[in-house]
Amino acid sequence: MSLQQERNQLYWDLWAGKIPARAPIEFGAGHDYALDYFDYDPRYDRYNPDLTWELADKVNEMYKGSDTLPMAPTSPSAAYRYIKQAFMVPQSNGFFQHPNIVAVELDELPEFSKDIFKYYVDVIQPRVYGILQDDPVYGQLKIQIARQVINQEFAGKPNLTDKYECANVNEGRLTMWAPFDFVADYIRSFSTILVDLRRKPQYIIDACEASSEFMIEQARMQPAPNPNRISQMSMPLHMAPYMKPSDAEKFYFPTYYKTIKGFQDLGFYVSTHAEQDFTPHIESMNEVPGKCRIKFEHADPKKVVAGMTGPHIIEKMYHFAVLRTGTVQDCIDQAKELLDIVMPTGKYIFSPSKSPLRKNDTKVENAQALIQYLIENAKYERAGESYE
Repeated sequence: MSLQQERNQLYWDLWAGKIPARAPIEFGAGHDYALDYFDYDPRYDRYNPDLTWELADKVNEMYKGSDTLPMAPTSPSAAYRYIKQAFMVPQSNGFFQHPNIVAVELDELPEFSKDIFKYYVDVIQPRVYGILQDDPVYGQLKIQIARQVINQEFAGKPNLTDKYECANVNEGRLTMWAPFDFVADYIRSFSTILVDLRRKPQYIIDACEASSEFMIEQARMQPAPNPNRISQMSMPLHMAPYMKPSDAEKFYFPTYYKTIKGFQDLGFYVSTHAEQDFTPHIESMNEVPGKCRIKFEHADPKKVVAGMTGPHIIEKMYHFAVLRTGTVQDCIDQAKELLDIVMPTGKYIFSPSKSPLRKNDTKVENAQALIQYLIENAKYERAGESYE
């Protein structure tokens, strides 16, 4: 069995309910990090497909040992800039940021919920895509062409996943959201959504129900899941840590569960990223339908292990800051402490709580030593047995 096949098997075993030979190791480092680390100017150099591939090759060599590719040789930045997307805006230093914007006013939410598909195309997109304001007739066509051109420009280069023998079984399809997060992030804004709960609670409930249908329909439009791949829907979770558990139970989790169930009914796997500290919501996360891969960014690992009694695969909880501030021994000591807690579950994937965005976010020697330590020490004793 090749190294790539061995790495693929780790993931197949986890999803099949079997303890793999070793906890998979994932270390990610994105395009912004690569530009900063190698001293390129993101105002210009992020739009160069050849340079992006070269940077990805260098980063993947630096963090060789990760079971998945640390950096993919692609970037959507040119498309964001061309279509003038208000959700991702270039700053003066060349880096992109997701601003806090309001796309739909509170009193417009009933119309939004009544027919979300029509409202999204007719009202929201012209508000957030500047190209539709510049060219209402051909703007939609230009958006599609821009995305196709970007994909073509970054395609056709040597396959880095194969070069570094990384797992290629994980197939990311779409990044979706918990419906409440979609309403908060893209419709009403972070700063107003929690006030909306008090002013018009039914508006928010109805908007979340409509958004759930919107997510599921987008998944339905995808090609059927590939039986030879783990075809995943990714779901980053934002707002629950900022909500009281009682509010989250009422507004957040019902449509989150519904959306996940909709994806699973279509044959997709679900990977969900619980950002910030989800410790107060461990019980609710344990009730997520089916089997999901759940990445707990800053949750208490002891409480995660005690509370996640269902079949879900658990991930992260390694505090990223030690890679920047600590010594090699500090990084290894923290990993050992975490592994002692999570490895008995038989269903853990290792990855740091965050990925580096700037070159000073991590010491490369720390990350390299950590990866090597994990390769040697994150092996399961009961490999092949059921963890369910």
